[in-house]
Amino acid sequence: MRLRNKEKYGEIVAAINDLFLDSGQAPSVREIGEAVRMPVGSLMRYLGWMREEGLVDYDGGKYRGITTEETRKAKVKAKPIPLVGTIACGTPTLAEENIESYISLSTEFLGRGDHFFLKASGESMIEIGIHLGDLVLVRQAEEAYNGQIVAVLTDEGETTLKRYFRDDKEQKIRLRPENSAMEDILVEECRIQGIAIMVIKDLRRC
Repeated sequence: MRLRNKEKYGEIVAAINDLFLDSGQAPSVREIGEAVRMPVGSLMRYLGWMREEGLVDYDGGKYRGITTEETRKAKVKAKPIPLVGTIACGTPTLAEENIESYISLSTEFLGRGDHFFLKASGESMIEIGIHLGDLVLVRQAEEAYNGQIVAVLTDEGETTLKRYFRDDKEQKIRLRPENSAMEDILVEECRIQGIAIMVIKDLRRC
């Protein structure tokens, strides 16, 4: 008979909860094993024992099917949103399309559609409170109304965050900064990537 160290139960549950909060998704057996410094085979035995005692839900597989009471409750209320890079709030710069991390956000704030976070840089949107390092929540969209704040890919292949206007007189698109010291950007075409709906800022930097 294999001996159980029930003190490990609490350590494993804590690791599952912490990993879920960090990524917004159920961790794999490998990730839990690394966190608690336990070989995968031993950890799977422990997860089986913990399932028998009602401490975890676990289907016996190795990939992201492991939950605790805490993570099950959190799943109902939170959704992992990808942080896909930095967006310019000044002179447009090339966007970094790779996902840097995930940030869990309550579904009460999201509404319909798919979302992503971008990290702001520059000073062109400071008059509406978007500053360097702020996280801008963007709802994916391909169209926008005049006056909406959008993440756009310009015809030069650059991404920027600006207020959107279609200038029928000039037959161009006007991307307006929210900084009275800066001028509008006129482009022939741009591809809207999404509409900004929320800003999250770290007040420790203010």
